[in-house]
Amino acid sequence: MASGCRDCRTCTMPGVMRAMLKWSVGLAHLCTCGISWVVKRGFYRHCPQCKHLDSRHQRRRDGSFMD
Repeated sequence: MASGCRDCRTCTMPGVMRAMLKWSVGLAHLCTCGISWVVKRGFYRHCPQCKHLDSRHQRRRDGSFMD
């Protein structure tokens, strides 16, 4: 099973950058007492394969994923 998408900007970034992103997002969720996590999970679309935000994926003109 693949761990990520090839057209996702989060999945294709270097490991150090991904770790820093996870740390900063986790800190933001902690500082807002989980409200930002609820908003992110409740109101934004996510990729069915890698679970990252849908807006972080490249798409074709018809709206389908590149891969």
